[in-house]
Parts: sequence; structure tokens; C-alpha cells
Amino acid sequence: MIFSLAYYPLVGGAEIAVKEITDRLADFDYYMITNRFSADWPAKEKLGRINIFRVGNGRKIDKYLYPWRALALAKKLHKTIRFDFSWSIMPFYAGLAALFFRYGSKVPYLLTDQSGDSDEFLKKRTWFWEFYYKRIYRRAKYTQVISKYLGQRSRQMGYKGEIFLVPNGVDLNIFREKLSPEEKSARRKELGIAPNETFLVTTSRLAMKNGLDDLIKAMNFMIYKMGLGVKLVILGKGPNEKMLKDLAESQGVGDQVLFLGHRDYKELPIYVEAADIFIRPSLSEGLGNSFLEAMAVGTPIIATPVGGIPDFLTADETGLFCQVRNPASIAQAVEKYVNNPDLYQKIKEQGQKLVLEKYSWDNVAKKMNKIFTEKM
Repeated sequence: MIFSLAYYPLVGGAEIAVKEITDRLADFDYYMITNRFSADWPAKEKLGRINIFRVGNGRKIDKYLYPWRALALAKKLHKTIRFDFSWSIMPFYAGLAALFFRYGSKVPYLLTDQSGDSDEFLKKRTWFWEFYYKRIYRRAKYTQVISKYLGQRSRQMGYKGEIFLVPNGVDLNIFREKLSPEEKSARRKELGIAPNETFLVTTSRLAMKNGLDDLIKAMNFMIYKMGLGVKLVILGKGPNEKMLKDLAESQGVGDQVLFLGHRDYKELPIYVEAADIFIRPSLSEGLGNSFLEAMAVGTPIIATPVGGIPDFLTADETGLFCQVRNPASIAQAVEKYVNNPDLYQKIKEQGQKLVLEKYSWDNVAKKMNKIFTEKM
């Protein structure tokens, strides 16, 4: 039994991970209870290897009712299917369902934590039900995390059992270096980026946690104080879109910052590979899959030393760090790449090598299979 608040067609890092892992592990029968975010979505279907059951009616209140609805349906299914264990995707609504299902059925659960939210944000969301929130961590049979940072959070919540560090992977069929110099040039021309300009890119939800306001302010530093020729392409949608567009205008960089909105996941590599540098000055990150995807296509990265990012970013080896909430530091990192072509090439090669060796979904699936078969 898989408890997951969201699943396809609503796609994020956790949803991609579940699909990639279950697609590769054929020796299990998978049943998932997830929320029905739209009334147009079917209440029941099979996607890949997973039998999907959606609860709710497509209303905003449904996600808050999800734990109770999921619990009731899980109990009903368990009478005939007899689950060996459940798998909670994230220690929040899904975790609550897995916890209560365990109380009634004695079915143990594996807790997966992929949260990119900060500790402060989570405290604001859970203070009024902290007792049960901590028990989601503490009552798990095993915990799987995608970064050391999230493993530490699990310990802080009081979990004393075994923690497995299994990061998310990268779809190397999609994110691989494949553009010719001519194709890169054509993409740049299409975006209005001159041959002598440095093409910066970020793929991100337009929300405060991703630090895009700092990145836009850094553009002002680069252009007016450092004299760099740069263009920034932002791919994504989110609640802060208007604020960020207004900020770009007020900083005098409206013409140098292009907001391209949402793009299909399979389109992202075209933009990321055509770029010179990938940047996201995050305030918090569970792991940071977008960075790994950029590294896979050979685009060097700039990131803040938060959350799980230090798991894969070694300064001057696989990327460059900038400081949190420091636009000048972001600009200085870009300048370092521009002025050091040998360092740029080294980081490009080292980053790509790291992802190919350690972050394939095949490797991730093998590790998860070991947990499923030997532990649960």
C-alpha cells in the first residue's frame, strides 16, 4: 500500500521517484491511495504498475480530509488484499494515514522523506498537531531519506531506528547531453541571447523558498556593477510570479530576465543544456533534483549550501556555492565561471561524471528493492 497525497498527473520530485522505482521493480503488487485534486480525474485507474485509488471530489478541502479518507479505504482494501507493508510518501498527510493504518492493522510502514521545506515552515504547519506529526517519524519501521539533511531532521523528530539514504535519481534518457553546437546556437538565438552573452537558467516554482528574488537582484550587480553581459531565463510558475516580474523591472533588468512560464518536463533539458550556467539560490532544499539534472546535461551549477545540496556539490569540483540571501555572492560566482574557463570545464566534467555514476534511477531502484525485500 502506498500512501501519497499527490500523484500523476500532478508531478513533483516525489511523484517522479515513485513512478521510476515502481516501474523497475516488477515483483510487487502496488496499490496507491492518493487525493483527487480534480473532479475530472478518474477515481480509479492503473498507471504503470500501480493501481491508483483517488479519494475526494476535486475540492480544496479534500487534501485536509485525505488522511481519514485514505485510512478508511486502506482498511477496506486490507480485508481482501492483506498488505505486507505500507509506504508513506512524505511525513505529512500521507504519513498520518500510514500511522493510523498501522495502529489498526499492525501493518508496518516505510517512511520516505523528500521534503524541501524549511524547519521553520514545517513548525508553522504542524505546531497544532505536533504530537502526531512526531509520531509519524517515530513509529515508522524504517525511514528512507534523499539527503543527509533530512536524515538529521528525522533524528531531531525522535526517530531511533535505521535510516536509509537513497537519493532521487535523474532520468538519463531525458537529461543527457545531446544538443549540437548548432542546435544550442539556434536555441539561444530564438531566446534573443547574443553569442557574447552568458546564458543563465533556472527551473523552479516561483515561490520564496527558491530565492529567485535574490537571483534577480544579482542580475543588477552583474550588469551594472560588474559589466557582465548576461541573460536569465526562468522556467516555472508560482505564486510570486507578478512580484518577481515587478522586481525585475524595478531593478532595471526587465529586458535581461525572460519568464517563460511552465514547460513540459521533457522540454526542460533543451533549455538547460543550451544555457551556460544553472542557478537556484534556494533558502531550503530536500535534495535539489534540478541541479542534478543540469549537471547531467553538462551545465555547471551555482547553489546555496542548504539542505541536501552539499551531498552532491563540492566547491570548485562539482559546482560553485553562493551565500544565502546574498545577491552579490551570486554575482561573484557567475563572474568566477566567466573568468575561469578551465575551472568551468573541470566542473562541467566532474559534475556530469558524478550524476552518471551515482544518480541513475536504476541504482536507486536497486537500493529500494533491497529495503522492500530484506527489511520490510
